[in-house]
Amino acid sequence: MGVIKAVILLVLGLLLLGGAGFGGWMIYNKYFVEHEESAPKKEEPPPKPPTGFVRMAPLVVPAIGTQKVEQFVTVVVTLEVVLEKVPYVQARQPLVYDRCLSALYAAVDDRSVMTGNLVNIIAVKEKLAAAAAKVVGEGVVQNVLVQVVTQRNL
Repeated sequence: MGVIKAVILLVLGLLLLGGAGFGGWMIYNKYFVEHEESAPKKEEPPPKPPTGFVRMAPLVVPAIGTQKVEQFVTVVVTLEVVLEKVPYVQARQPLVYDRCLSALYAAVDDRSVMTGNLVNIIAVKEKLAAAAAKVVGEGVVQNVLVQVVTQRNL
């Protein structure tokens, strides 16, 4: 008689533990595991348009100190342009070059692209992108790729 009670208690205990485990697993899956249909869908940014490149002639600018030219700054850049606008930018390249050269002259003169005596490349990229956008329009020049920066002290 004692063995039968022990077996019945063991079976009931196993059923109770199994039910509790199954209930815990269901609650865990319902509230703690992310489901694909309930997750907010992330909107992907639109793909960048295809681009082409327009090489520019080197921009050479003197850095004038208090009484004389202290150094020459040479910057070689390539413009990353929306592919369908490459012929348009190439046709206006002399104007783009002139605007970029004027912007670089002004930036070196007011030292907004200089960190001490060194050229701040990020500032140069921003100035040249803004200058090119004034000639060919906003959104045409996607990036200004700075290839070479040379500073020659005098």
